[in-house]
Amino acid sequence: MEHVMKLYASNFEDLKSGKKKREYRLNDDKRRLVRVGDTIKFLKLPDLKEEFIVDVEKVEIFDTWYDCYSKYFEEDFKDNYLDVSQVVEDTYNGGYYTKEESEENGCVVFSIKKHRISHLNATACYLRKDDKVLMIKFAKKWGHVYAPPGGKFERGETPLDCIMREFYEETGLTLIHPRLQGISYWQDEAEGIIFIYTAEEFEGSFTDVSEEGTLEWIKLEDLENIPQFEQNQKFTPYLFKDELFEGKFLLDSKCKVLKHEIRLM
Repeated sequence: MEHVMKLYASNFEDLKSGKKKREYRLNDDKRRLVRVGDTIKFLKLPDLKEEFIVDVEKVEIFDTWYDCYSKYFEEDFKDNYLDVSQVVEDTYNGGYYTKEESEENGCVVFSIKKHRISHLNATACYLRKDDKVLMIKFAKKWGHVYAPPGGKFERGETPLDCIMREFYEETGLTLIHPRLQGISYWQDEAEGIIFIYTAEEFEGSFTDVSEEGTLEWIKLEDLENIPQFEQNQKFTPYLFKDELFEGKFLLDSKCKVLKHEIRLM
């Protein structure tokens, strides 16, 4: 479960840098919902445009701020306060929490660590033959755009394992010596990396129709002009080159590119 909390700029930056490892809060109804293993999304005040996500490693509940601050005074407060009583006084006088609500609810300490992102990774391969590239024209989803054969990882697969399997499943062809051409990071509501391969050799019996749509050989010179995902369209000029590329794409909910950069590696 993900929870949302707001932080002032200095505390937010300490959290982001790793200097801040615990968050101290009133143990009200909202905080009582937080469990070990949950995530907390912290939003930076005042405009709330910047965010940082952490994992909750430990939850400790205390009756008073004095008990709460005493446990971690040496680690978290001694550089800025003379003693525990001064931290408690600052909590009340600084407008964080009143004495009355603190006595009613108690307080809680969340021990936190940087959130490990789960990427939705996939592969794709552009197979070239006689200056043509094999593409899939989707029959139903994605608005009939073209894309290279490929797909998502299965458990235990490397990128090469994945593209060999996916390409065979979608085309009936076995790639020979596919070459990693680039990696393309994308982010919308989720995020992931596409490992992009190129190849010029294959074996096997070709099937004209994939489960995803129709397989077509597209002239290399026409590749940039056919309907594609915007992300793919933008890295198409970097295919079949001697250099690797890395793309970074911010997308909207319909896979439209809002912002991007591509660099050679």
